[in-house]
Amino acid sequence: MAKKQSREALEQIAARFRALSEPTRLAIVQELKSGERTVGELVEAVGLSQANVSKQLSVLREAGFLRREQRGTSAVYSISDPLVMKLCKLMCDGMNRRAKEFSAQFTM
Repeated sequence: MAKKQSREALEQIAARFRALSEPTRLAIVQELKSGERTVGELVEAVGLSQANVSKQLSVLREAGFLRREQRGTSAVYSISDPLVMKLCKLMCDGMNRRAKEFSAQFTM
């Protein structure tokens, strides 16, 4: 049987899930799936202001999902914890399964 997590560990786990609870942050993770990107590239890809994208990047970085590297005048972000991609895949697979089950109810 799995060991129960301490309250502190559960708080840390909840904080990581909260970091993924915003669509813009998920869009950023999706963009970084194919490799590192500058803030400017992410701004263009997600269609939001630089200030908003920077704020969302900070949340993801503080949660431990991203790494930031300064290259000259550009900040470059990449996935630092592959767990974030596994979590997203699990959720997408579950949603796809539910959608198929739902549509099967209406087919004859």
